[in-house]
Amino acid sequence: MVWEILLYLYVLYSPDWHYRSTMPTFLVLYGAAFAVVHFFVRFQVVFKLHYIGLCLLCIPRMYKYYIQTKDLAAKRLAKLWVLTIFLATVCWLVDRIFCKKLSLWVINPQGHAWWHVLMGFNSYFANTFLMFCRAQQRGWEPRIIHLFGFLPYVKIQKSRKRE
Repeated sequence: MVWEILLYLYVLYSPDWHYRSTMPTFLVLYGAAFAVVHFFVRFQVVFKLHYIGLCLLCIPRMYKYYIQTKDLAAKRLAKLWVLTIFLATVCWLVDRIFCKKLSLWVINPQGHAWWHVLMGFNSYFANTFLMFCRAQQRGWEPRIIHLFGFLPYVKIQKSRKRE
């Protein structure tokens, strides 16, 4: 989860990073240090707060790219990104708060499992939207295409260099 958010931070903030070559190194070292410390300490609450903090760092830039893009399909991806993380969080919180009561039901709604499913979709929508943003940053011509009419992906038309 942390590595994914670090990737998002790279895509979102790298165009304005003054020392562009140091950013990937910093993020890799940061992620590795966090992983090592978490492996030995296993701080559950700090891990969750850290993840929330990293997610909150993404919001201003994601909003910036959302309002800058004119592509409605890309905007829909950003909305799905937000919707799935909201729904996943609700499922996770309900499961955490009411776990003992829900486990007594005849059919357990499996909130934690739904959290994983929704976060999988969230990751897909986030990566696809950020791929679109990155292609725009590079000056390419990205388009959102739907495979089988419902699965969005980014098609990139790179401009050809003239010789």
